[in-house]
Amino acid sequence: MKSTIKLASLAPNDELSPFIESYWMIKNPTNKDEELVTFPDGGIDLYFFHSEQYPLHVSLVGLETHSQKGYMPANSVLFGVRLKLLAAEYLLHRPVADIINDRVTLANGFAGIEINDLLEFPLFCDKLSQYFTAQMTTPMDPRKKIMSELIYQSKGDISVTDIAAAANWSSRQMNRYFNKWLGLPLKSYCDILRFRSSFEFLEVGQLFPENGFNDQSHFIKLVKKYSSLTPKQIAQDKNDRFVQLSSK
Repeated sequence: MKSTIKLASLAPNDELSPFIESYWMIKNPTNKDEELVTFPDGGIDLYFFHSEQYPLHVSLVGLETHSQKGYMPANSVLFGVRLKLLAAEYLLHRPVADIINDRVTLANGFAGIEINDLLEFPLFCDKLSQYFTAQMTTPMDPRKKIMSELIYQSKGDISVTDIAAAANWSSRQMNRYFNKWLGLPLKSYCDILRFRSSFEFLEVGQLFPENGFNDQSHFIKLVKKYSSLTPKQIAQDKNDRFVQLSSK
């Protein structure tokens, strides 16, 4: 990542870890807009954005299935939380299927976050943690817990049939769940996680991951599907625009 862009992240506590991947911050303290590109990574994101033009703008971002190009405005900061797949049901209490590759603006004051909470990243994380803990009002379905754990532990490199057998939940029911809450089939979600797992290899110029793919042509096809680029083009990013590769 460009030295002008500042990144930070914190992991959630154990209680929230089944639902939250990380809290994160991107800051551009310069007087120049910076181009950034994000890739699909299987996350649902809450954005809390502050700039001179927008003192506080809150949005909920659904899953992405292709790369997104944008800009980090001069003298701006973006705080966020990356949510896992079960968060839609258990923390947000709403599907995000309607905002796949899109976002919706939320009311200022969501989760009790105010503009002063964007001054200190750890305090922002603590406040959101308290809010989300209070949202866990329904016991987690053990089938969904097993399903989620297998998906993330395998980084998507697992068949729907194997997940169904381990969770004692039919493939049809799991796909119905994914389509209802996230807006895409389970297999597609796993493919996105497999694509994401390649970031650590592409970051160091390794053009074919050590596991997760049967052959290089299959890997190249998947990378182009979700990024519109070849592995070589991503690895040779000379502008340091690719957020996920730079924030590992």
